[in-house]
Amino acid sequence: MSSPVAARPALPALTGLRFLAAMGVLGYHCYCAPCSPALPEGVGRLIGAGFSTVSLFFILSGFILAYTYLEDSGGMKGTWTDFYRARFARLYPVYLVSLLVDVPMFVRAFHLADPPAGPGEMLRITGATLTLTQGWLTLHRPTWNIVAWTLSVEAFFYLLFPLVGPWLARRSSRVLTGLAAGAWLLGTTPMLAADAAARLADTGGGLATFLRVWGLISTEAIPLARLPEFLIGLCLGLVFCRREHLAAHAWARTVAFVLIGGGLAAGLMRLPEAPSPLVQSAVLVPLFTACIYLLASGLMGRGLGLGTRGMVLLGGASYALYMTHGSLMNYALALNTRTLGMPHNVLALLIAPVAVAVSVVLFRRVEEPMRHRLRAPRRPRAAPPPEVTGS
Repeated sequence: MSSPVAARPALPALTGLRFLAAMGVLGYHCYCAPCSPALPEGVGRLIGAGFSTVSLFFILSGFILAYTYLEDSGGMKGTWTDFYRARFARLYPVYLVSLLVDVPMFVRAFHLADPPAGPGEMLRITGATLTLTQGWLTLHRPTWNIVAWTLSVEAFFYLLFPLVGPWLARRSSRVLTGLAAGAWLLGTTPMLAADAAARLADTGGGLATFLRVWGLISTEAIPLARLPEFLIGLCLGLVFCRREHLAAHAWARTVAFVLIGGGLAAGLMRLPEAPSPLVQSAVLVPLFTACIYLLASGLMGRGLGLGTRGMVLLGGASYALYMTHGSLMNYALALNTRTLGMPHNVLALLIAPVAVAVSVVLFRRVEEPMRHRLRAPRRPRAAPPPEVTGS
């Protein structure tokens, strides 16, 4: 392992982007299109596609890890121990808080499970959740914090990074571009395989069986299915570090970002239904990738406002927002059913700023203090004073 080197400059606009991505997931979980009062149909479709920003998170994760931990020479900054300690300190404190908040909902889900869930299944899911391996289990059974499966995906990425990252860092930019394109194509194959297996069910024989098994990756081995998005982010981050980014071209990047972002939003508003897994992998992933690269390269107006102090704070708190908004909405729905009687979407509109405020408090009072404490090097124990013997 190589020794630590100077950190690269911060990319505040990407932090602000994380808040928008988290709000996309919040909107998807909280807004109910058939409920009242309903938003215009196109806006409702856009909110209904909010789950797709999870792909943006995974690409961004690879990009930031490459930017932060990989050297131009192909080495890794710091030791593996430092890396894993930093990742644990980043994820687990807020993760644990989110699980504690969600305990009543978790217990309720087991009581309502159909078919009934036994103690063995409860222990298995609990153990997988606490060890960040629940993404390898089926999500059709009771879960402890419905969004927590993404943390098992991140944990899988972190496990692979010290092995894969330095290897990629020694590849040329041309090879990295080719690998990113290959990962993008690979990410679409489970969905294509499942469709082909269905078509060949009666005549395909062994080929149909192979395609069916490959198609199960997207639902039965979720961390593996999302690995292409992470690899795209790693390759993108390494290529980004090798390019010169001139402020004189900020206007062109800004125009390109607005066109891509606006086109993406307009397209989602016109889709007759939520993006399918194939549309997400084949279309949205490359568009998210382009947006990340342009935003990291520098846009006008502090990244169109995403790099301002307020957005950076909200972006920093986005992880806590992502992990806790579902539980807060579930508690609000339970209270609303028993006493308040508000229209669903009015309740959702009211809970959103509450969830944001809670996330900021968790970010400042839990996430940041615990991250600094867990990452701090241990102080060596002081040597005991020499014994004094009497004469």
